[in-house]
Formats: sequence, structure tokens, C-alpha cells
Amino acid sequence: RMELLERESHLAALGDYATDAAAGNGRFVVVTGEAGIGKTALLDAFRESRPDVRWLWSACDGGFTPRPLGPLHEISTAVGGRLRELCGSDGDRNELFAEFTGLLTTSETPVGIVVEDLHWADEATLDWLAYVARRVANTRAIVIATYRDAEPGADDLLAIMMGRVASSAATRRVSLSPLTLDAVRHLSADHDAEQVYAVTGGNPFFVTEVLATTSGDVPPSVADVVRTRVLRHSGPAQRILAGAAVMGRPASSELLASITGVAASALDECVASGTLVAQGPLVGFQHELTRRAVEGAIPAFQAMELHRMSLATLEREGADPAELAHHAVACGDVDAILRHAPSAGRAAADASSHREAIVQFKRALDHADVLPAFEHFELEEALALSLSTRDQWEEAEPHWEQAIWLQRELGDALALSRCLRRYSVCLWRLCRNEESKAATLESFELMRNAEDSAEKALSMYNYVIDEGGSADERRVLLDECLRIGMHVADDVIVGRSLLGQAFLDRTSGFIDLSLVEQALEAGLRANDAGLAACCYLNLYACPIDRLELDVAVEFDEGMAYCLDHEQHTYSVCMRGSRVTELVRRGANAEAIELALATMEETISPVNRMHLGIGLAEAGFRIGRPEARRWLDDTWDLAVGNDEPFWLVQIATAAAQGAWLTGDAALVTDRVFDIHRRGQEDDPWMQGELSAWLLRLGHPVTPGRDLPSPFSLEVAGDHLGAAAAWRALGCPFEEAVALTWTGESASMRRAFEIFTELGSEPAASHVRRLLAERGDRVAARRPRGSTLAHPAGLTAREAEVLDLLTDGLTNADIAGRLFLSTRTVDHHVSAVLGKLGVSSRGEAADRAAALTT
Repeated sequence: RMELLERESHLAALGDYATDAAAGNGRFVVVTGEAGIGKTALLDAFRESRPDVRWLWSACDGGFTPRPLGPLHEISTAVGGRLRELCGSDGDRNELFAEFTGLLTTSETPVGIVVEDLHWADEATLDWLAYVARRVANTRAIVIATYRDAEPGADDLLAIMMGRVASSAATRRVSLSPLTLDAVRHLSADHDAEQVYAVTGGNPFFVTEVLATTSGDVPPSVADVVRTRVLRHSGPAQRILAGAAVMGRPASSELLASITGVAASALDECVASGTLVAQGPLVGFQHELTRRAVEGAIPAFQAMELHRMSLATLEREGADPAELAHHAVACGDVDAILRHAPSAGRAAADASSHREAIVQFKRALDHADVLPAFEHFELEEALALSLSTRDQWEEAEPHWEQAIWLQRELGDALALSRCLRRYSVCLWRLCRNEESKAATLESFELMRNAEDSAEKALSMYNYVIDEGGSADERRVLLDECLRIGMHVADDVIVGRSLLGQAFLDRTSGFIDLSLVEQALEAGLRANDAGLAACCYLNLYACPIDRLELDVAVEFDEGMAYCLDHEQHTYSVCMRGSRVTELVRRGANAEAIELALATMEETISPVNRMHLGIGLAEAGFRIGRPEARRWLDDTWDLAVGNDEPFWLVQIATAAAQGAWLTGDAALVTDRVFDIHRRGQEDDPWMQGELSAWLLRLGHPVTPGRDLPSPFSLEVAGDHLGAAAAWRALGCPFEEAVALTWTGESASMRRAFEIFTELGSEPAASHVRRLLAERGDRVAARRPRGSTLAHPAGLTAREAEVLDLLTDGLTNADIAGRLFLSTRTVDHHVSAVLGKLGVSSRGEAADRAAALTT
């Protein structure tokens, strides 16, 4: 093994974290670096230095689409007991996670958990580690996860997970850099150190491979080194290496011999050369980079033969379906694909590894032409469900359509109603509301006169929440839904009916949150995560919409449930309402950051619209130049959605934008049409739009009684409205009301509030109004976190500036702060704008000047 150089500080940091853990202050440590940088070597040395720790080691599979929770299965095999039992069952995943956390909590000795190669992790493994990271602080455990900075998980799942755990007080980060030229000189006794450094960039693995050449000549690339080392092996040994590469994971000597047809004794040559290493009873490549290089050099037909032999051998051994499906695809065995890919997909979906489930279902559907109609239908529905669960509604939509078409031919009314009901949700999420209502109606008509069943009850519930029928008919249908739920003792149906009843009087301004709480209890009893998450969302969002900011269920409580139970769609909804709350509380910069970060995830158009409303409002309030584009994008989504509840909010954002920018053209005829159309909808939303239009001088008539403080605004009692807004904890709205009093003292107070909130557009507007009255006010600096920075940067922007000044790229900054690159792009743009510079170099110079 190569000497471990230039890693003393990293070992010391890990030692400190282990000491913290031993004292009961658990740590979640992320070790990052490029492939071959020495993450495993570092952890091996660390493990040797801490014999007092009980080590449990695992890794994510990179050779094929992994089985769900592979690392946890490895650990459970070592631990045994109840944890292993739960891993082998089809029980509740959260019970498994809780059992693992209990292992950490009750251990009498410090525990070290290592999960390597997180960039290959399946979705369920990332959920498990996020669950652990939120709970590790009160244990005697150090949990270490390694991943490659430059190789993020598919569709940014890894970046999202890291972003969620980065804010935890227990999280720490260790980032490994390449070796310096001095270190390479120390190692390069028989080679030209400068040449070695030039070829390898100081990557320790590449340095090791180059130095393994016996000639002393440095090859032009590391790939050439690997190929040269393989070709030095005998024919049988090369065959063994090819078989090991195709397997994609460590394997026994007997398995490799069976696959390759070569005597296991040929392994000795591979191990002696260091190309393969023994890992207990198994043998595998020393590094995944070597395996990939060997695999890439195998001739195509030889690779197919090895995959075919692997499939046959592993089928006899009863291997995991995910591994079998991988080999079946690689050797083109359609029958085997259809045997194993659906099973692997269902296992992944059951474990909430929907990303991996999608891969497997698609593999099977590539050969749908040979499937019986019912099996084809089942796969289309399963794929559509997994895509929908991941908020990938655009991709799910054609699979719902295909499932519906197939079921029309099969003639099962219950199954057809179920698909139409779920398809209607998909269409609504895509902001295609008219089509959604048509699918809802068809599902309802199929079940209207059917025998009592769960599907009949759910189709009635869906019809009601889609506002089908009159108010009296909706009430009757929900009572019938509740009757069926009670009759069949189904808490999910009971909960849904209660949830629907809570919103029956929504258009009058009343929502019965006590019924939502009862629905939540039913959802928790039934262990129905979708229902419970929906209830948590409404218990948080509804008070926010009705200005009861301190009544809402804690955001963290609802988000924790959504994250723990894989309710991605509802976790995004929660964040949309959180953006609204932050805007109400005057935290506009934080609202923008949360909205933009969430928009980096895979989310539905309707969730994007929800986030976009608060994003545009916050942008207008603090003068972001992108605010108009954010508003336009949100309008585009709302037109397809066509629901007054959302349209009125977007029209309100446009009215605010008109006042803050001075651009009256933002209030178009569409805004007035929406105001008229929304007369019979939610009075809270309608009240705010009415108030803004009146402020802008448009003579509108609300057409109904409005709740306070909007009723006070409309009546012209601006001081009363300001007091009401202050009591509600909405400082921006308080200042807006004070602006319209026409009294200098009130307007000066409005100016102070706008300045404190960092709303320069509003402060400038009031300054002009006061100047017109002959009353001048001096500019003031905002309070809060922006005072900590002389350029008025937020805490996050100041952090970005520090890293930018250190010469880091946006991608580097994203990795350091656990953010997406696009979010960092937004921060950098904001920093440059606030500093009044146009380049990163100028920003660095300006930052230096500000600190002197």
C-alpha cells in the first residue's frame, strides 16, 4: 500500500469527531474528493488508529443499478438480530430505520458507520442516511459517508440530500485535495517526478498506477497504465479479470471460476499483481477505476458471453433481482429481463427507491410487445406510480394514458377508475385543469352506482375536492364516503372524507382545522404517508394563507414527516408555503433562496407555480431584476391551471410589482378579469387583491365582506389596517398601510420599516412621496444580517463572496456549501450586483477593500 502522505490534518479532524462521538455528541461526516483521491485509504488509516470504535463498513454498488438499501443490508448482516430480520422482511421502512438508529443510541461503545461511494447510492439509501443524520447528534456514533465531488448522483438526489443534512449541527465535512509535487517527488524514486505529476495531477491512485510500471517511462495516460498491466497477465488471468469486471462487485473464487471457465488458481496471479485484492472470502478490484478500465476493454461478444454465464450462475444461486436484471440486459436475454426487471422494480418501489424502480420498469417495458395485456398494464401503472411519487409528472403522463387505454380493453371498472383518478391528479399537477376534471368525472361516473368499495369512496372524494357537483351534493358524497370508510374499517377512507369535509366551506373563508387534525390521526393510524403528509401540509399552509402565522403547525415537524416518509411532492408544497410565510414575515432574501433552491429539484409545474408566487413577490420587494421574469413564468403556469385560488395570488403579485417598480402595465385586463372571477372564491386571497387594486387607484368593488385587515384597507382605515398587520407579524404590509395614511409621521415610520427590511424599491417610493410634501428623510442602512456586511450582503451571500475571493469556481462553491451550482450562480449574480462590479476579480478586490 502506498505511503499515506499529506493527510495528517484530515486524520486529526476525524479523530476529533470520533472523540466527540465517544462523548455522546454524534457526528455525521462527509468525506469528499475526486475518484482515486484516497478516501478509502484515509478511512482505513483512521480505522486502524481507533480500535476503541466498533466499525461497521459498507459501500454502494457502482457496477449495476443497485438493490435498495444495499449498504444497510451489508451492515445488518454484520449486526444480525432484529436489524437483520427487518432487512429481510417487507415491513415498514421507517421501523427499519428506527431500529438502526436505536442500535447507535443504545451501544455501550462508540460506533463507526462507514458508507462508501455515495455517488452510486440508491434513493432509499440516501433517505436512510438523511434520517440518520437528523438523529445522530445524541448518539455515540460517527457516521462517515464518502462520495466523489465531480460525480454527483443521478438527477441531483445526492446534492439535495447533502443540502438537507448540511445545516445539522452534527454534520462535518472533510475534503481531500491531490498530492503536491513535493509528495510525488517523495514517492517517485525511479521515475521523473515532474512527468508523473503532469500525467496524474497528484491523484494518489493514478500516481500508484504510474509508479507500478517497471520501465521507468511515464505513459501518456493512466488508462494506458491499466491496459498495460492487464496485458502483462496470462490468458487465463486476463479471463478472470474480465469476469470480475463484468460481475461489477466482489465475488468468490468459485463464482468467478464458474463464470469464466478458468480454474480459480488463476486468481493467484491477479492478486499477486495487485490488480485484484482479497476482501475476506471475496475477491474484487482494488479500485473501481481499474474495474471500469478492464470492463471497457473487453470485446463486445466476450462481454455478452460473460454476462450470460453470470446470469445463469447467479440465477441458480438465487441472487438479487436487480443484479440478475443487469446481466439479463447486458446479454440481451429478453425472457430473463421480463423475469427479473419487474421483480427488481417492485422491490425498489416497496423500499421507496423509486429512481431505481423506474429503471427496472422501463427495462421490462422495452419488451412490452411480447407481454400479455394485463402484465403490460401492471408495468405501465407501476412505472407511472413511481414517476408520480418522484414528482416527475410530465414523464408519468403518457404511462398513465397507456395504462388507461389497456384497462379499457381489459374491462376492469375498479382498476380503470383507479387509473383515471390518479391520472386526474397527474394532469392537475401539470396545470392541465380542464383535462383533470374530465378524468375525475369519468372515474366518478364509473363508481357512482357500483357496489361499496374503497375505490368507490376514493372516487367520490376526488370528485368532491375537484369541486364537482353542488355544495349540497358534495356534502352528501362526503358523508357517503365516510359511511363506506366506517363500514369497511378503512382509516384512509375515513381520513380522506374528514379532510374533504374540512374544506367544504372554504369559499366562505372557513376551514375546520380540527377535522384536518382528525384526518391526520387517521392517516397515522393507517400508516398512510400520503394522507398524513397532506394533512401536515394543510395544518401548516392554511393558517399561513389566513395570516395566522403563529398558529400553523411547525414547519420542521411537517417537513420531517415528509422527508422521513418519502413524500417529495408534499415536501415541496411545504416549502412553497414556507416561502409565503417568509415573505409575510419580511424575510425576503431567505424566501428567494429557499424558492430557488427548491426549484432546482425535480418538481411539478403546480409546485413550481406555488413557489413562483412568493419568489416574484419577494423579488419585487427587494428589487431583484429577475422578479418580472419570475412573475411571467408563474403566469404561464397559472393559465393552464386556471384555478381562481392561484390566479388571484399571482394577480396580487403583479399589482405589488406595479407599485414597487412604477410599471402600471403589470396590471393588465387579465388582472381585472381574475378579480371579477374570484368574487366567489377564497375571501382571503380576494381581499388582498382588492386592497392592492384600490391602492393603485383602480375603483374595484369586492362584492362581498372581506376579513380583516383587508376590510379595513378597503374601508380606508389605513391606520387600523397597519395596527392589524403589526399584530399579525407582517411588517411589509404594515408599512404599505402606513404609506396610504397621508400622514407624515406614519409615512416616515413606513420608510423606516421598508429600510429595515431591505426593501429599497418601497423605501425609495415613500421617500419620493415625502419629498413631494417637503418632508425629507435621510437614507438608513437596513438592520438584521445585512448589517454584518458593509455591502449589505446576506449571510449566505457573504459566505459565497469569501469562497469566490479564495478563487473557487461556482461548482466548487456549490460542493463546499452543499448547494446546487445553479443556486450558487444566483448568489454570485446577486453579490456582483450589490458590490456594483461585473467580474469575479473585481468582486475579490472590492471584498478586500471592504475589510481594510
